[in-house]
Amino acid sequence: MASNFHFFLLYLVTLFLFAQARLNLYPQDHAALLLVQKDLGIIALNNPCTLAGISCERRPGNRTQVLRVTRIVFRSNGLKGTLSSAIGKLSELKELSLSDNQLSEQIPIQILDCRKLEILELQRNRFSGKIPYELSSLNRLRVVDFSSNEFSGNLDFLKYFPNLEKLSLADNMFTGKIPFSLKSFRNLRFLNISGNSFLEGPVPVMSQIEHLSADLNRNNAVPKRYILAENSTRSNQISAMVPAPAPAPVNRVVPVVHKRNKKKRKLRSWFLGFLAGTFAGGISAVIFSLLFKLVMFFVRRGKNDSSSLTIFSPLIKKAEDLAFLEMEDGVASLEMIGKGGCGEVYRAELPGSNGKIIAIKKIIQSPMDAAEITEEDTKALNKKMRQVKSEIQIVGQIRHRNLLPLLAHMPRPDCHYLVYEYMKNGSLQDILQQVTEGTRELDWLGRHRIAAGVAAGLEYLHINHTQRIIHRDLKPANILLDDDMEARIADFGLAKAVPDAHTHITTSNVAGTMGYIAPEYYQTLKFTDKCDIYSFGVVLAVLVIGKGPSDEYFQHTSEMSLVKWLRNVMTSDDPKIAIDPKLRGNGYEEQMLLVLKIACFCTLDNPKERPNSKDVRCMLTQIKH
Repeated sequence: MASNFHFFLLYLVTLFLFAQARLNLYPQDHAALLLVQKDLGIIALNNPCTLAGISCERRPGNRTQVLRVTRIVFRSNGLKGTLSSAIGKLSELKELSLSDNQLSEQIPIQILDCRKLEILELQRNRFSGKIPYELSSLNRLRVVDFSSNEFSGNLDFLKYFPNLEKLSLADNMFTGKIPFSLKSFRNLRFLNISGNSFLEGPVPVMSQIEHLSADLNRNNAVPKRYILAENSTRSNQISAMVPAPAPAPVNRVVPVVHKRNKKKRKLRSWFLGFLAGTFAGGISAVIFSLLFKLVMFFVRRGKNDSSSLTIFSPLIKKAEDLAFLEMEDGVASLEMIGKGGCGEVYRAELPGSNGKIIAIKKIIQSPMDAAEITEEDTKALNKKMRQVKSEIQIVGQIRHRNLLPLLAHMPRPDCHYLVYEYMKNGSLQDILQQVTEGTRELDWLGRHRIAAGVAAGLEYLHINHTQRIIHRDLKPANILLDDDMEARIADFGLAKAVPDAHTHITTSNVAGTMGYIAPEYYQTLKFTDKCDIYSFGVVLAVLVIGKGPSDEYFQHTSEMSLVKWLRNVMTSDDPKIAIDPKLRGNGYEEQMLLVLKIACFCTLDNPKERPNSKDVRCMLTQIKH
């Protein structure tokens, strides 16, 4: 009896396996799945339905049952490919989950043919571009997660999703207004649109939402939200830029515990601590004062020779290579490649370097009449020279890919020689002038790269360097371009160290260059990092507009100012007229308008409302092409 039962069980298993073996994957699904796997970087098998991550289900065919692909789930598989357009051939697909990989490029528009799709999870990849406009035609979708990618464009694809329960678009680069159509998503319970710095609110009120995250700062990289006011019939009466209001502080109630003995003990301990601290502080002050005087004695004793060369870079192998700078007029025989109000720049070949070219900047100290120099003047001049040398020592230690490195410094009684790498592509001002004259081209990708590089350099000076450095005269002439057209900020740290340098307007003793100076500086005569941000905002505008603030074009406008003109144009019906005609029609107009928006944020009248250099760098790097 038992043997008969075993035989019957074996017969059933064999019959089941035989029935399964006769089920074949639908040919169209098989061909499409092979292409999808290939583009994802997955090794295909003869029977794809046996691969982990692929689910197939029975569906009626012409004469018999067939297998159809219903789910593709590859989470955290380290995939580095793309999503094939063949995905649209899988018409029975219900779930596509490819989260936590490194997939890139756009979502193919053929995905709209997956009419039965319910779950679409592509979060934490490198997908980019715009979401297909007709995505809402997939009305069975319950879960859509596009978070932590590089998607751009507006949210017009959010038309009507009657079954959508979860929608996450966080940490992308979507632009435009949050659509009011969200209010019609009656089954939506989870909504996350945070981390999209260029989105503009408000979020429609939806009573059924259980979880809402709409902080538009991308990964907290941009701690402020900047919103460009839309133009209306009162566009001339409203401010061009309106920062979003900060959240109201939360009042917290702290219970007060009345314990007199505890208070007495605290007062006693505070008093004893105060006495001990005062005593220790007094002793420390005396010791510090003695040590300081001792150090200063040796410093003055060891530095009577003011013409000592300081080398900051291994490119200068030995001091003898720059020995000619110690001569009375060591640069007289060199080629002068630039000249300012109080200094010149020379081109020279570095001895023993196989043709390495260097640039030598000669900063001339303001001469004084020998008959009028008093002992106090001499002390003041010596103090100033020591200060200059000290600050140049700090500058010489700075290294960043977007900052022009100082190679060496030679102080002289009447001048300073600063040795830099020679940038054969010249300055951004030179390049833009050649573009205007039609002798050179600078496309949008190159301009955006320059802008991002300058922002990265400013961030290092303002935030990442241990001693904050303010440039004080940021402009295209002080942005040099290396062999790879990478931006290098020049003259950083020297504007303050050498107040008579040619980067300043000496007639009025105002630091900076007209058109790039922040408005508050004229009132306070104090330069802050937000003044640099204002200057950088003007540089951004120049990169997109193709005209500098001193261009005659702005003298014939009602605003008579590049910044004010830009604000009015950006809030007009056709902001694209601000774009350089040489750049129009290249397909990057939306990205250029975003950069102009950032320029407007940087040039807000109130310095407290301007972003810092990290904010700007983050916003610029979010703009993908």
